[in-house]
Amino acid sequence: MNIKNDNILIIGAGNMGYAFISALIENKVSPKKIYVIEKKPSPRLKKIQKLKKIKIFNTINKFEMNIKISITILTIKPNQLVDVFSDELNNKIKNSLIISIVAGKTHSTLKKLSKGNKNIARAMTNTPAAVGWGTSIIYFAKTTTNANKKRAMHLMNLIGQVEEVKSEKSIDTFTGLFGSGPAYLYLLIEIWSNYAKKNGFKYAEEMTVQTILGSILLLLNTQEKPGSLRKRVTSKGGTTEAALMELNNNQKFQKLFEKAISKAIKKATTLSKS
Repeated sequence: MNIKNDNILIIGAGNMGYAFISALIENKVSPKKIYVIEKKPSPRLKKIQKLKKIKIFNTINKFEMNIKISITILTIKPNQLVDVFSDELNNKIKNSLIISIVAGKTHSTLKKLSKGNKNIARAMTNTPAAVGWGTSIIYFAKTTTNANKKRAMHLMNLIGQVEEVKSEKSIDTFTGLFGSGPAYLYLLIEIWSNYAKKNGFKYAEEMTVQTILGSILLLLNTQEKPGSLRKRVTSKGGTTEAALMELNNNQKFQKLFEKAISKAIKKATTLSKS
């Protein structure tokens, strides 16, 4: 799918909005086709505006009237959504594909706010999208055309991998599992590196990150199952076995991890209903 002829409007240019701007430019979409609405542009956004000449507007009423927008990407906070969907915005994007990355705001809410737009996609991703390694899912309204589905899938692929889901409820589950996922890993790195520091390792954090990164690259390179590689490291009667036996005692690590993610999923579900 070629989106290089599409005019793309990004509303909200925080971390996620900036990730899309960067990905579009890196994939040879003309900066002249990228329009951004951001009330408080960050220094890095101002820098890319100066270098690439993308158009940034503080409010929708300053946006050019004669531009036909093909794709609108919403990367704003949930409490900003209602105020963004003014009559003026709806007039300017009435024939546009809308891709929402707004947490907790359902398709029915988006349809109502957009005055019945038929081409709506709800997507969710995670912070590695900022470096092109996001994990994402996307849900389409039944009325979304195949052409617009392809546009949306193409866009989400620019920031990582994406999977289409058929149930909107899957977004809440995804949020708990993968949207919050980087924080789980960062917590592990904190615990691991802090303990390494206590044991005298000056570059504990770097060593922890390298261990994790190297292990992931090995997993990807060999294409073996994680369990297979784990068993290869675990010698009978050795140090790894001693640690894993403690973690796996009565499945306490698994149960704790699943309980924590379950809490996150329930919270995501509650937020989507509020």
